[in-house]
Amino acid sequence: MFKSRLTMTLSSAAALVPIILYFYLYPRLPVFVPIHYDGATADRFVNKWSVDVALLCMLGWFGFGFMRLLQFLLRKIFLSSYIHNIAIIHQIWNAATLLVTAGFAAISVCALLAMV
Repeated sequence: MFKSRLTMTLSSAAALVPIILYFYLYPRLPVFVPIHYDGATADRFVNKWSVDVALLCMLGWFGFGFMRLLQFLLRKIFLSSYIHNIAIIHQIWNAATLLVTAGFAAISVCALLAMV
């Protein structure tokens, strides 16, 4: 479990940024937005309200969920080692979770800004 509320708050805030940006940019987006590029040329377009765009906005949450699942599985596998080094492991996982969540959220933000 998360022992640091600050990490949980920062990870949640990082994951929310692309969603808030999407709602802010929604009126400015064209009806059909590019969702995939083949080099420098867009080769797939979808409606701006499609599931593909929503999934793109949720990348930060997927990264957060992946890190939480990975932490749970590794804790079950290496339980004795986990108990011995619990403080340092929590610090490492909190930092890694925040970095992965922020990284995926940054990818979402870049993709959304490229759609405008």
